Amino acid sequence: MILAFVAELPFVNTGALLLPVYWHMIVVGWITQIIMGVSIWMFPRIGKDRKKTETIPAHLAFWLLNSGLILRFSVEPFLLLFTTNQAVLLVVLVSAILHISAIISYLIEIWPRVRTRPVIARRSE
Repeated sequence: MILAFVAELPFVNTGALLLPVYWHMIVVGWITQIIMGVSIWMFPRIGKDRKKTETIPAHLAFWLLNSGLILRFSVEPFLLLFTTNQAVLLVVLVSAILHISAIISYLIEIWPRVRTRPVIARRSE
């Protein structure tokens, strides 16, 4: 956060906008991955296959999300400087596609684990 403050000072700022990069790092890079990791940990697998190892969709979601973040971090500070450059906009588009693919992969992993709470029948007296 100190780096974000220093980077936005007028005499330090060289035209590269770093504040959106820091927000993406915090929200998508940290908070989203904490939510995904904790939810995979909290919802156990259903059925006989209850191994402690991770599955392929969870790993794929991790790698897709982080690859999209790396692409986004490498281009986002220069978006306002190169708004007409098609290569920069293509990298942003690929980053967004990687993020959406990560969400789909995460949903494939977590959806079978989510179930309703079993109803306990009360004895009538």
